[in-house]
Amino acid sequence: MTRPFIAPVLSLLIFGAGAAQAQTISAQRLSDITRELASEPYAGRGPGGPGEPRAIDFIVSQFQALGLKPAGDKGGWTQEVPLRRYQTEPGGAFTLTVNGKATALATQKDLRIETLRPVERVAIRAAPMVFVGYGVTAPERGWDDFKGVDLKGKIAVVLINDPDFEATSLDPVAGKFGGKAATFYARWVYKYEEAARRGALGMLIVHETAGAAYGWNTVVAPNGESYDVVRKNPAKDKLLLQGWIQRDLTVQLFKDAGLDFEAEKARARTAAFTPVALKGATFSANYRNTVTELKSQNVLAALPGARRIPTRPSSTRPTGMPTASIPLIRPARRSARAPSMTRWASPA
Repeated sequence: MTRPFIAPVLSLLIFGAGAAQAQTISAQRLSDITRELASEPYAGRGPGGPGEPRAIDFIVSQFQALGLKPAGDKGGWTQEVPLRRYQTEPGGAFTLTVNGKATALATQKDLRIETLRPVERVAIRAAPMVFVGYGVTAPERGWDDFKGVDLKGKIAVVLINDPDFEATSLDPVAGKFGGKAATFYARWVYKYEEAARRGALGMLIVHETAGAAYGWNTVVAPNGESYDVVRKNPAKDKLLLQGWIQRDLTVQLFKDAGLDFEAEKARARTAAFTPVALKGATFSANYRNTVTELKSQNVLAALPGARRIPTRPSSTRPTGMPTASIPLIRPARRSARAPSMTRWASPA
């Protein structure tokens, strides 16, 4: 089950609300809070699930103990969040075909597959496959992996993390994306969104433990379950199919298509990279996608400002604005637009 995101809450509860409290870091308190929220009575803390009310009550009690004020709907502690729960049902058929040779693939073992659109069945027949490097468009860094490639009706195959993740000091890309410190471009959620903007039918991320920072067991831990906010136009915002593929399977796929995986990875670490079609390779899928609408809750608290400071006339901030009025939130679901918040979320 995908857990609601709790990292900001843990930080707040561990460090406290005040500056003096924030100077004391307690390993024991970190352990106590983590053990509490991970314990059996919370039933996984799934959004809208049986453990959510208990998790909310615990967080509210901690906020109250810190002297924070409620900042939710109607003066309360919570904010209602409409969500959709998606479940890729077992028994689907997934096939990788290269030059006429078909290989049946299995979810959990070979793939992690999901659809964040409210459709009951997904059917993809022989979609061509294109390798798009790291799938990054970053004009401010002089980087574009797509180079105008047409992805309509195609499955994009992409590497996890940033283009400079495996770069040496001699590579021109070294440090362009912060090195080992991942940017938002490194995140799977960005790669899916960029592929959707590019008109792709779907995307498969190649799993490599170092680049992902977690093993395959973490990738498949949700067991086909995923969540998203209710969107006005999910067909525009989300791919029909998105997920992960095992590295060894990808290496063989490249080999069968006449490419060397490691050589293509090295090419993807250069700004001159251009997408390459996986010659003769297609991907097919047919599976059921169960969609459930539910209501979850954010937990919001405020730290009111203690005093007001006069500002210069040239300042854009209104004179007398409080120096601190900070909403402190336990999101019901990870934010697709906030890199610092998605870093601890389950992969999807």
